[in-house]
Amino acid sequence: MTAAGAALLVVDDNEDNRYTLTRRLNREGYENLTMASNGREALDKMKAQPFDLVLLDIMMPDMNGYEVLEQVKTTPTLRDIPIIMISSLDEIESVIRCIELGAEDYLSKPFNPTLLRARLGASLEKKRLRDEVRRNMMRLAQELQAARELQLAMLPRQFPTCSPSHPIAVHAVMEPAREVGGDLYDCFYAGDHTFCFLVGDVCGKGASAAMFMARARSLVRIIVALWREWRTDDNDPGALLEAVNRELCQDNDDCMFVTMFLGLVDTRSGLVSFVNAGHPRPHLVSSTGETKQIDSKSSLPLGVRREARFQRQTLQILPGDALFVCSDGVFEAVNDKGDLFSIERLGQLLRRANAAEPQEMVRIVRDAVDAFMGNASRTDDLTALALRWRPAERSIV
Repeated sequence: MTAAGAALLVVDDNEDNRYTLTRRLNREGYENLTMASNGREALDKMKAQPFDLVLLDIMMPDMNGYEVLEQVKTTPTLRDIPIIMISSLDEIESVIRCIELGAEDYLSKPFNPTLLRARLGASLEKKRLRDEVRRNMMRLAQELQAARELQLAMLPRQFPTCSPSHPIAVHAVMEPAREVGGDLYDCFYAGDHTFCFLVGDVCGKGASAAMFMARARSLVRIIVALWREWRTDDNDPGALLEAVNRELCQDNDDCMFVTMFLGLVDTRSGLVSFVNAGHPRPHLVSSTGETKQIDSKSSLPLGVRREARFQRQTLQILPGDALFVCSDGVFEAVNDKGDLFSIERLGQLLRRANAAEPQEMVRIVRDAVDAFMGNASRTDDLTALALRWRPAERSIV
């Protein structure tokens, strides 16, 4: 910012002082100068037009410099304007009060030309840097918002309709703790009678976790599609995740990893083949009202060791039974008292919601977590997926 281009406001009730300071500023190259003869006039001018710097006298009638400074710093649209206080008072108490109220600097009368030049230049340079930071932050916020929308667009928002040929009702949600997150979910038919679902949680947060999350989800989709094309036997979730894991370990210099629960439902028999790669155990919500976490042996997360093996396990569900899978951002949510939402609380909630459709079940859990946290900030992504096997139903949306 050049001296000629900087917009300065000079506030002093004494006309001679304004004239003297204006002449001095002109000699230093400052041409865009505005005058105010009192505090109220100064506030009106600051509200009416932008200024890069204000030179504010302290001792003024009606509304002194302290009062003007205090009002400026409590007004959101004005508080970022740098203000240099000017006074014939040289007591340390006056300097301290001005700095505590938010003044940029302090100058004593009569002015030392060298000191005036230096402090004006330093204050304007700091404002230029702050403005640059603010512009970059706004640009970053816009880019992060675009990244958030792109990431959420990668996850299904339209879910398969439950019908006689596709008897799975399903719904899921992912809410990042930051602009972008590392959780993921997916659900799709991997064959005429095979429904694939997964929930994952990448280590860390932010852009790197989001990129790893997108890579993991895409690999699952690609490998399932290739499996269907090249093999005629049933999909093996263990072999699927071993292939995904090998790819994730490739060029993984940052040692990222993702926990994942991957399940394949035989829609004719209700047999669920699954692998738990270090993920929290899902809940089985029985149509009779019984709710419990399923027994599952946990394997290593994906991306940790290239030669890791993933054990296939099975679970038999009955018509009307539901499965609820979530990330640890649900039961590890913390309120402002430091209390955990807890797996026990989640189990009780699912027991009361055992008859709810998947969309309603997910909403109940999400709302309960939000209510439990209150004003506390979310520190982890929240992801939840619910599905219900309805082979006898004609159609449920």
